[in-house]
Amino acid sequence: FSPGCYIVPQPEFPAEPLLQACTALDSMASQHGQQEKAKRTTPALSSRTSVSSRSGARGTSPQRPMSVSGLDHKSIVAMSQLCTEDLDAKMREKSALSKQLADLKRGKLQYDTKMQKKKKEDDSAIVQTMDMEKKLQALNNGNRVATAELSGLGSENERLRQDIDGLRSHLQEATTAYERECEALEGLKQALQATRKELSAETKQRDVVQQDLRASRTAQTLMINRLDDIERRNKALKNCVANA
Repeated sequence: FSPGCYIVPQPEFPAEPLLQACTALDSMASQHGQQEKAKRTTPALSSRTSVSSRSGARGTSPQRPMSVSGLDHKSIVAMSQLCTEDLDAKMREKSALSKQLADLKRGKLQYDTKMQKKKKEDDSAIVQTMDMEKKLQALNNGNRVATAELSGLGSENERLRQDIDGLRSHLQEATTAYERECEALEGLKQALQATRKELSAETKQRDVVQQDLRASRTAQTLMINRLDDIERRNKALKNCVANA
């Protein structure tokens, strides 16, 4: 049984012992009445015998039947009174015993009704206890399943915690590497900007040189044209001198 549910066994009250007890009371009452009757009749018989013996000693034989008949009548009256009294006592005892038996039967019926009610309550308590035991067993099974799931979740959480720690360390390393790369990239940007400045200066200087070169080429062309013109003049003079 589950804790908190206690079933107290109720004693059964059989019908046969009660009837036997009632029968025994009746027999005891009858025996008591017989003993009382024997005690009351014994003095009457003794007095009758003593009176008859005394009358026989006093009187002659013709007077003896009359005295005996008188004594017999008195004894009969006394015996009938005693029997009447005994009968009244027996009737009173019988009525008292009948009343007691009716009370006992009524009590037995009430007790049987209470016993049936108690049995129904006990049966309902047993059924309720069985239902509570089933519910408790189901709860225990659910608790075992929940405990197993909780242990599995705990191990999974531990594994995830280790993975998170590893990811955090990797993130820290990646952040450090990113910062280093950002610093290197910033240096490269500065170097590129300086290179672009140098390239712009070189481009300007090249343009100036090209302009100077174009001017030199123009001057060289003019000089070549002048030299050609001078050579043609010299040839013409030479021809004129030679002809002269």
